[in-house]
Amino acid sequence: MQGWVILALLLSLGVLRSQAQNGLGELPVPHGLTLQPDLPAQTLTMTWQSDSSLFDIEIFHTELMNVVLNETVAVKTDPVTGQRVWIWRSSLPLECTSHSVRIRARNQQSVSQWSPLQTIPGSDIPEKSESSMYPHDKVVPVGSNMTFCCIVKEKVDFQDIRYMGQQMSATRLSRRTYAITVTNQPASGNTGTNVVCCSPEFTLTGAVVFVGYPPGDEGLVCETRDLASAKCSWWKGRDTHLKRKINRTNYTLNGRDCLVTNDGNTSWCSSKVWEDNWTLVARNTLGTVRLTDSAQLADRVHLLAPANVTAVEVKAWNATLQWSWPVAAYKKLEMVCQLELIGHELSSTRNYSGTGLSSVMLEGLWPDADFTVTVRCGSKHGFWKWGDESAPFRIHTKMDRPDALDVWVWMDSSNTGLVLWKPLSVRKSHGALVGYKVSQSSAEEDGWTTVSLPPESFNYPIILNNSSDITVAVAAQNPAGLSQPSTVTTPAYRAGRENSQLSVSELLGTNGTFDLSWQPNANASRGYVVEWVPTGCNGLCPVNWEKVPEKDSSFTVKPDSLEKGVRYTISVYVLSTGAATLLQRWQGYSQEMIPAQSVDLSANQTGSDVLLSWKATTMKQQRGFIRGYTIYLANAARLDLVANISDPEVRSYRVKGLSLSSYKFVVKAYTSAGEDMGTTVAIKMEMDTADMLFVGILVPLAAMFCCLILISICCYKKREWVKKAFYPEIPGPKVTGDWSSPQGPLDVKPPPHSLVHIVESPEWDFSKKGLVPVPEEEEEYENDNIEVDTDSDEPALLRYYNQVVGDGSHSNHVSDSSGSSTASVGSTQTEITYAGIQSPTSSQGASGGGGYRPQMQSAADPAEPQDEFEADFQDDGLNTGYKPQCSWQLDSPEAENFSGSLGSPTSVTSSQFLIPESSEEKPQSSSTWFHSFLSGKS
Repeated sequence: MQGWVILALLLSLGVLRSQAQNGLGELPVPHGLTLQPDLPAQTLTMTWQSDSSLFDIEIFHTELMNVVLNETVAVKTDPVTGQRVWIWRSSLPLECTSHSVRIRARNQQSVSQWSPLQTIPGSDIPEKSESSMYPHDKVVPVGSNMTFCCIVKEKVDFQDIRYMGQQMSATRLSRRTYAITVTNQPASGNTGTNVVCCSPEFTLTGAVVFVGYPPGDEGLVCETRDLASAKCSWWKGRDTHLKRKINRTNYTLNGRDCLVTNDGNTSWCSSKVWEDNWTLVARNTLGTVRLTDSAQLADRVHLLAPANVTAVEVKAWNATLQWSWPVAAYKKLEMVCQLELIGHELSSTRNYSGTGLSSVMLEGLWPDADFTVTVRCGSKHGFWKWGDESAPFRIHTKMDRPDALDVWVWMDSSNTGLVLWKPLSVRKSHGALVGYKVSQSSAEEDGWTTVSLPPESFNYPIILNNSSDITVAVAAQNPAGLSQPSTVTTPAYRAGRENSQLSVSELLGTNGTFDLSWQPNANASRGYVVEWVPTGCNGLCPVNWEKVPEKDSSFTVKPDSLEKGVRYTISVYVLSTGAATLLQRWQGYSQEMIPAQSVDLSANQTGSDVLLSWKATTMKQQRGFIRGYTIYLANAARLDLVANISDPEVRSYRVKGLSLSSYKFVVKAYTSAGEDMGTTVAIKMEMDTADMLFVGILVPLAAMFCCLILISICCYKKREWVKKAFYPEIPGPKVTGDWSSPQGPLDVKPPPHSLVHIVESPEWDFSKKGLVPVPEEEEEYENDNIEVDTDSDEPALLRYYNQVVGDGSHSNHVSDSSGSSTASVGSTQTEITYAGIQSPTSSQGASGGGGYRPQMQSAADPAEPQDEFEADFQDDGLNTGYKPQCSWQLDSPEAENFSGSLGSPTSVTSSQFLIPESSEEKPQSSSTWFHSFLSGKS
């Protein structure tokens, strides 16, 4: 039994030890927990008693028991009350819902039991059934995060919460409470930022929040205006955006309320008594700013503006001003005053000092000029700042004689020129000009010749003589008098002579200017003159010049007197006691441009070449030095470069070896600025006239020659057929014996057996054959060597010519013979007929026909019957002309009868032999050389 008791005790001790190790039952539970809410600050103050210093705290939203906080904190005992106090700041207004809190103690090894829950009720309890929203009219800084809650009325549905009109995502905290959280809030407007809670039917409730900045004032400065009181000013800084009166910034100066006056971003307030130390406090709901400043009164004097500024005395070159001070204490103050003088061409600032300064004299003014003067002053010792500026005061100075003119002479030819002078500025004219006096003198003339010119004239023409130079003096005149005369002597050079001796250099401009330099000249006792004028200008040219001191040998022509793309002639002259002499000359452009006008282009064809020629544009249109020309061939939409001519003097170019086609050429002139627009010329390449003539002659000849060759070849191959078709064989006569005799007419004398009756007026008988008579006079040109015996008693000899009659033209020749015979008979009234011709072989021939009939038979058949001959005669009765013998046999028996007489009918007087001179020659056929060619004979 005792054993069981001991075992039970041991088990009890083990349980107790286990409980002690688990921390249970050792620490007491915190007691006396109370909750104290601060609703505006959204804080909950918890107070309890406990011996421990470490506690676990849990906070819940009571209705749904959502854990809001679960944190272990160390809390010290309040030495006064002996209680533990801990403050929790809630992001949610405490009115939104009920909060419950419990606490337990903790050490390193154990914790106590939780204390009973303590609850603070919210506005969502059943006893408060109206709708509400929290927080109300809260002021928060810009950029803060904030939670808003809406408690809806009982039996009313919730829809949404809107912040600045934008619907927000809401979280449900209890049966009636919904909340939203807004982060990084922007600054509010003048009336704050509205937050609205809505149901589906209407707006339930709302709240306003003011989001702004704490005060940002800075830069406190205090000063005195009357040497007694103080005026403190500062910069307000940024806008706080808190416009409600209770949220505005309040200011105190040295602990006294400050009536703030705002002037833009500057605010100030005043104090009747000067204090060396100043403190300004600016405070609003979101924060407080403290500003301080320290200074002695003498170091912060800011004077007021001078009053009643007037001019006591005004002259041409100076004026005296006077003013008064509104504060009597200023009369004993050492001060410095600043006068600002503003005129048409003169502006300056001048300082004056003195005790209680109230008047000054302005010197260095311009005559006949308007000036505006303002005055401001400050303390001389411990100067703080300039005082206020007086009202502007206007003064007008009196007139004085003008300054001397800047005169130059420009020679526009070898014996004429212009005396030029620059207009006087307002500063130098000293009054309105009424004109100019120009005086001229030379060595040949005594005294001066003076002329008056109107004020708008700035030149005077002169004509030089060959014996001496001319001196010209020019003076300006205004109501106060004449200026000192300015003299100029005509340059010793002459334009024609000088241009031929002086070389002109090319000058390139730099950034629209001309930078000139030259070798110093020992004769330049009065310096140099740089002259520039547009090149090639005629008439009244814009001549510019500047005088350079003798110690300088360089000058820059400013771009305000130069034009782009205009060529200028720049000259440097040496000034001495006499006339100016030319030292150096240039021509150039301040800035080159592309040519304004293209060249005048023409194109001419020369064989297969094209000669392009052009004329350069005028100098005014060039607008730069022409560096060369580019030639292009226009192909569709592009330009192909043909040549680049770098010599600007070359004005033509030959494009060689072009085929027959149409071409377009473009020629562009270029300067250092680029090419011009170019000129286009079109040309169509055609065959040359000489070539066309040559081809026009050669081609037909070649074609004809080819045709002849083809015809000849064809005829040669067919020569036998052609010969038979067009040229049949005709037997030639066969002649035996020697018929050679001298060529000449044959005298035919009638033989004894021939009877020829001459009838004076015969009737023509077509049944008779007729001979063609030829009068003697028609044969004289052929027989000039034959003498005719006109005194002989013998009858006149009749001469007959043998008519060559071909086979194909027999009838035509007969007709011609008949006509010729008729014309002969008609002219002599003589007809020759044969009364009877005896045949050399038979007497029957005499009884035949009436005319002469040649033998038609061959010698081989002499005994042919006579009736056959008669038949032939009848057939040829119409042929009355002479018929030659078709055959002749010299060795026939009848030849012997013929040898004794020439009157045989077988012979006629003729200038042409019927038989060749020699029997050795072959008889010629009536065919042509072409016949021989076709026959193949040589």
